[in-house]
Amino acid sequence: MTMYETTLKGSRLILSACAPGIARVRWSKTHDKTYFERYGIFTPAMEDHGKALPDGICVDGLTLRAQNSRLIFETPKARREMLLEPECPNEVRTYFEKELNGLRPPHKQIVGDEEKSAEARVDFIKEPRCVTLKTEGERFYGLGESNVDRLILNGKTYLQRVIYTVSEVVIPFIMTKAGYAISFNTTFWHGVDVSKADEKQVQWFLPDGDIDFFVYSGESLKALLERFTYVTGRPMLLPKWGYGLMFIDQYNADQFEVMRNASTFREKKIPCDAFSLEPGWMAKRYDFSTEKKWNTDRFYICDWMRKTEEQFEAHTPRERTFTSALRRYGFKLLLWLCCKYDFTASQENRAGNPTDFGFEPWFKHLKSFVCDGAAGFKMDPCKVIDSASEDRVYANGAPEAEMHSLQTTLYGKEMYEGYSEYTHLRPMHHLSGGYTSIQKYSACTTGDSGGRYKTLVWILNCGLSGVSNITCDMDIFAKHTIHYCFFTAWCQLNSWSGYSHPWWAGDENEKLFTFYDRLRYHILPYVYSAAINAHLTGTPVARALALEFEEERAQNATCEYLFGDSYLVGCFADTIYLPEGETWIDAWTDKEVEGGQEIPVCVPEDRGGPLYIRNGAVVPTQPDRLYTDCKDDARLSLEVYALKDCDREYCFYEDDGLTQEYLEGRHAVTRMRVSRKGGTITLRVEKREGSFTGMLPRREYDVCALINKQPASVSVDGKEVPFDFDGRRVRFDMGSGKEAVIL
Repeated sequence: MTMYETTLKGSRLILSACAPGIARVRWSKTHDKTYFERYGIFTPAMEDHGKALPDGICVDGLTLRAQNSRLIFETPKARREMLLEPECPNEVRTYFEKELNGLRPPHKQIVGDEEKSAEARVDFIKEPRCVTLKTEGERFYGLGESNVDRLILNGKTYLQRVIYTVSEVVIPFIMTKAGYAISFNTTFWHGVDVSKADEKQVQWFLPDGDIDFFVYSGESLKALLERFTYVTGRPMLLPKWGYGLMFIDQYNADQFEVMRNASTFREKKIPCDAFSLEPGWMAKRYDFSTEKKWNTDRFYICDWMRKTEEQFEAHTPRERTFTSALRRYGFKLLLWLCCKYDFTASQENRAGNPTDFGFEPWFKHLKSFVCDGAAGFKMDPCKVIDSASEDRVYANGAPEAEMHSLQTTLYGKEMYEGYSEYTHLRPMHHLSGGYTSIQKYSACTTGDSGGRYKTLVWILNCGLSGVSNITCDMDIFAKHTIHYCFFTAWCQLNSWSGYSHPWWAGDENEKLFTFYDRLRYHILPYVYSAAINAHLTGTPVARALALEFEEERAQNATCEYLFGDSYLVGCFADTIYLPEGETWIDAWTDKEVEGGQEIPVCVPEDRGGPLYIRNGAVVPTQPDRLYTDCKDDARLSLEVYALKDCDREYCFYEDDGLTQEYLEGRHAVTRMRVSRKGGTITLRVEKREGSFTGMLPRREYDVCALINKQPASVSVDGKEVPFDFDGRRVRFDMGSGKEAVIL
């Protein structure tokens, strides 16, 4: 590994090259592995990358130089200075303690959990350190669920600590369009002041631990996200059915009510892939133990139904249960979990520490429920994050202040590893919490916060922090939340308190919900392709406009966002800004509107908000379906939008939808190009590149192109083909590896 090393104030400062555009800075006495390294969370540095300098390193245009306690880094777009202080000045400590209430948030009790939490306090500020970045007034993005009203971080001081319902997904990462980003490798609670105390600086206050961070260089925010998620982990891929609808049934539901509700979804032709049970499924209410059992008064799964040990180890599903009946009709089942477990014990064992810490790995007791038909789990972090007894010491010897936030990532990691190793399939777990690298192991939600405006801001901020698979609880009684929630990476309808069922929400709400649900399943190939792209690049499915556009109006937009490459979604505002340089097509009326302007929101009564499609878009769609079978399709549809001159390429990604093959690069991509010049529209669909298990040798497409005139002819590879025209759309067939021309 290429590095520069020097000794300052009794500790070693090491600058090391990690990967293209990525370098690490660490000032430490021991340079022991961090927990991110010890537990195999971060991607190891590339060997022999970059080159050494007399006073630093250079790695693909990113240069770092050490001048005693000052660090100078240069990228192709910026030159910045950082001051590293292993002995934090008293005035800095005083400032952060005042701003952040001693790094202690007010306690909030989790709904439904009456057990009181111990909240012993200790002095966890042992060897405080600080780092100061000198800026030129640039704007910063990131820090996960950092704000409820904006995307630009400047002007506030932030507590980097996972807090129930306040900041459940905390990611200590910031980036700027000045071409660089910084992420801290600390697991301690800490503070970040983003240009509040001084508009020309960012300052980190670390109560303990090493000075340890990565510096990233990139031409764009997308490039910086790609580099950050290279180190911390790309967003995992949920099973394809996980991108459909999940329904969370009410707390006191029994198996008969679940079956009736499942039947109603099918009878009303409301698509749904998964049912999730609340804590009422357990014999003991809010059972935190590893000895939990089914509440057999509600869900009749008894010991005599259990399989043999060999069948259990092979995770063979049990057939004579209500879960098997659900599965036969296309429903997956998820179970709610509560947790106050110490995940460091099993992670230590995985890291090569053979110590018997006195308790079994967390996932071991969940294997039986997987055999009972559970395809995933709702992971309520409960005691992991709702409070903190500061005198607690974990199995790995670390204190609460060091492990509190990381526990959420370890929870996701434990569940991911346990399920995938046991079943050889992708897990569909989700967690209302997270710290660095949570995107690698789990889907997330915005917790017990409903589907209001702040949840959208959180989702966009998380996307700007590398977390793609995040959604919120949908409010079926509000049009705007139904509208926006169906345009998040994955979606759920939470009816835990009862009667948020579509058919109990009133005729108008049921009709609206059904429309959006069917639309979601119609465009699911497009949604899933965006999820694969998120895994490959770090670019989230629901993405802030700042990731794509440069004009001022796009930089702090919180009431609109891109959904994949082509959809522009608006919500919670009376106006919507259409980014410049594009023509946008109203999805509800087919009207075209030029970008670079703010227009009033005007949507039909039976819609929940504005939706626009970028001119030049290709949207892969599928026929009406009630659930997702994950099989490769021999035939799909392509919706093409080319009302104005354009030339745009789209990459359509697919894989097997179920296994871990995607981690080995097993996927296919179909490159498509739409161009329009004058009255001629050309669509080029290349042959699929790559492969995956179950991939069919041929693919055909139904093309549906929105145009503004009667076509004179449609040809495919130079031969005229029959077509239909309804006054706005022309329809015809074509295969892969072909070019269609509409005249």
